Amino acid sequence: MRTVTSALSTLVIASALVITPTNGADAVSPPTTSSAGNAGAHPIASTIVDVPVPRLSMGRGGATLSSGGHPVGAALTRSHVEFDVAGVTFTGPAVTGMKVEARTHTASRWSPWNELEVDDDGPDPGSVEGRRGKPGTAPLVAAGSDGIDLRVSSPSGAVPTGLTVSLVDGGTSPADGMLPLPSDAAKGGRDEPADSAGISGQTAASVGTPTIVSRAAWGADERLRNCTPDTLAGFKAAVVHHTVNSNSYSSSQAASLMRGIYAYHTQSREWCDVGYNFLVDRFGRIYEGRRGSITSFIQGAQAGGFNVETFGVSVIGDFTSTSFPSAVTGALSRVIAWQADRSAFDPATSVTLTSAGSTRYDAGVRVTKPRVMGHRDLSLTSCPGNTAYPQVASIRASAASQWKAGQYVQPAARFTAVTARRVLDTRRGTGAPKAALGPNRSLVLTVPGLPSNTTAVTLNVTATKATASTSVAAYPTTQARRNVSMLNVTPGRTAAAQVTVGVSPGNTLRLYNRAGSIALIADLEGYFTTSSVAGFTPITPRRVLDTRYGIGARKGKVKGGGAVTLTVPGLPSTATSVALNVTATGVTGSTVVAAYPGGRTRPNASVLNPARGDTVANLVTMPVGPGGTVNLHTSSSDIDLVADLTGYYATGTGYRFVALSPRRVLDTRSGFYSPWRPVAGHTSISLPVAGIPTTAKGVALTLTATGITGSGPLLAYPSGVSRPTASTLNAMVGRTVANFVTTGVGSGGSVTLYNGASTLHLVSDLTGYFIP
Repeated sequence: MRTVTSALSTLVIASALVITPTNGADAVSPPTTSSAGNAGAHPIASTIVDVPVPRLSMGRGGATLSSGGHPVGAALTRSHVEFDVAGVTFTGPAVTGMKVEARTHTASRWSPWNELEVDDDGPDPGSVEGRRGKPGTAPLVAAGSDGIDLRVSSPSGAVPTGLTVSLVDGGTSPADGMLPLPSDAAKGGRDEPADSAGISGQTAASVGTPTIVSRAAWGADERLRNCTPDTLAGFKAAVVHHTVNSNSYSSSQAASLMRGIYAYHTQSREWCDVGYNFLVDRFGRIYEGRRGSITSFIQGAQAGGFNVETFGVSVIGDFTSTSFPSAVTGALSRVIAWQADRSAFDPATSVTLTSAGSTRYDAGVRVTKPRVMGHRDLSLTSCPGNTAYPQVASIRASAASQWKAGQYVQPAARFTAVTARRVLDTRRGTGAPKAALGPNRSLVLTVPGLPSNTTAVTLNVTATKATASTSVAAYPTTQARRNVSMLNVTPGRTAAAQVTVGVSPGNTLRLYNRAGSIALIADLEGYFTTSSVAGFTPITPRRVLDTRYGIGARKGKVKGGGAVTLTVPGLPSTATSVALNVTATGVTGSTVVAAYPGGRTRPNASVLNPARGDTVANLVTMPVGPGGTVNLHTSSSDIDLVADLTGYYATGTGYRFVALSPRRVLDTRSGFYSPWRPVAGHTSISLPVAGIPTTAKGVALTLTATGITGSGPLLAYPSGVSRPTASTLNAMVGRTVANFVTTGVGSGGSVTLYNGASTLHLVSDLTGYFIP
């Protein structure tokens, strides 16, 4: 409740402190929530006192001067008021050269004067917070204060209108002293909420999750959040900050400071939440800042103009003339390494960012920065302090070392194709228990019959009997699931997609279901080993079969129960297998399509499951029969079949495959490695694939179309070549459609994505790349 008088307003905030218990990891699902502490609930009262700062008149004796020698235009002294955090807001525009200084009184002594930087680089311009937030200063942290002197100066003595100082008392609780001090060995995780767009669940990292004090543990009152920031697909870099003033707060005062910063940001600045994604106290404890930052990628209000591409970690304290303690640098490196792994970037590298408008860079300016940087690298600020800023380089190096140690590393390998064989069917208990796979659950598939030096497998995965719209992800067993997916299915439909994915020891991988329950089927199409001899040669996709026009076979639909034999043109005599994108169209009724080498018996496996009226595609990798022949069979209904060759594997030539832990490399819904807008119909975008070496000659990735407004084909092909007559997948209104792509890359490791349909969003997840 806020009561207002002519000189003073007070907001009393009731909050409950709940120490979230730490849970262990489930055997078949991502790890559970990481948090610190295990105490009971305890109510806390936080209080904000807003005091107008009066203007000073210029008398005959001259103006009071600031530390910089400029006239003071407004000043305030307030005593006998308890607070932990102070900050200044105003309603008019900031005055050029304005300086805000304060000193605080604690235990019968005054602190030195401290400058409160005018914080013009919080929310991004145009964001929900940028539109609604109040201008003001960064918060001044001063635990246990009972008085404040404040002065506002400028070269002309002018000050903005509506100057108000907010004094925030975060309250105290016996539970504040029960937060454990950090332990390097403490690790954890948490269940992730579903992605609202239906493409995948959220991220869990492969680098160990550090112990994090949850919002419940530090006493966040969730009622203070007054708007909802955007959820992103990931981040490209980390920004290190500091708050201002006291470094002498006690361990038991840290939670109160968190509550004070939170209240100042939400109530005085009118932001959605704490501006930072994470905070670190001087003892090395890591705190969850902005709600959802542990499990999702939440746009912050910490590096104005760059919040879409960076996350922020702030150290509670002033490090202008004092270095970060070792406990702090250790905590910073741990949380940055973990977040970098979630977003799949190497902290040791640099990245090009695009400004949305900051105090340092105008909107639209592209700047190349280290992936781990100080706030001053993006904004006109001294943050994170003159003494601490040089430490950012060592924090970057430590984070990079931890990130590297947690990466999934497989040697380059060549391919052995097999006639498709079933290795999983949860409907019948093949390869896994006979049971539906429930929501937010995964199963471990041990792929039988593979050599011990297998690095990756190529599978055709089919999802059926879905009880809710869901997505499926595939990843190595020893890795935690990132924000990825490989296929999408809705109730009443059966969907299939290929995936090439790395395996863990024992030739194992995980298949994860996001929502509802489903049955999963998987057919092995081949595997990669260090002793195989067939390398991959990507080509610009070209059409080799179209029964609608008599290309590659007789003109006319393939009859139900029949097959068409295709002689794949242009293959060398040493070719062992081909990568064909097979599309079924003109479907007269539900059917199952199988693909297998010419001259061989049709296996118990499938590649497509179209229903009447569908146009659906799937990448198929399969051996070729004599003369480079393959068969395509439809089980029960007449259909037209189209096939585009994207590459082939041949003995003694071609490129080797390097499997990665799958990671997102494109999401136009949130501007992740793309403009933040849908892809217009009949236009192309270039995707420079992140995370591949300059020597890469091709990539393996999943391409997903969602938010589809009109049907039509999509095509992925190497950048720098003319758009071929081919297709990768077919957008259909109201569906989310995915397909796997193996393609060559153009200059800079880029792939062109052409949208031949209407406006839609594109998402892509990388599973590996090809090198000489």
